[in-house]
Amino acid sequence: MISMAMIQAARAAEFPDHPYAWVISRDRDHELHGTSESEVGTAGPRQATEEMLELARTEGRRWRVLDAGDIDAGAVADGKDVDPDERGVVYEGRIWTQDEPGSTVDFGPLHDFGEPNYGCIEIEYREGDRWVSL
Repeated sequence: MISMAMIQAARAAEFPDHPYAWVISRDRDHELHGTSESEVGTAGPRQATEEMLELARTEGRRWRVLDAGDIDAGAVADGKDVDPDERGVVYEGRIWTQDEPGSTVDFGPLHDFGEPNYGCIEIEYREGDRWVSL
């Protein structure tokens, strides 16, 4: 069995050749439920420098990670309306990568944070006026 720690160690080993940085700009779980501290401002991976994080904040491409719909099930159960265009969205943010868009590092926010912290299963990037899944 492969653990999350093993995956993180393998990703860390690749980092010098394929650096990237991401920052969370929206925590929809906190917006909907308010039961936990907001993750807005959380950044990663831990190997990213402050300069890389600033590039993510100012020049980064927009991404969002989604779960299997659990976030919305809880909101609906609480009597809240859910925007169909946001179904499953947990976090949104920006990413800077040294590599061209479309490389494996584009999965960084999902694997580094969304999956281990919320069970997210998908990442999408903004292309023009629509979200596109990797």
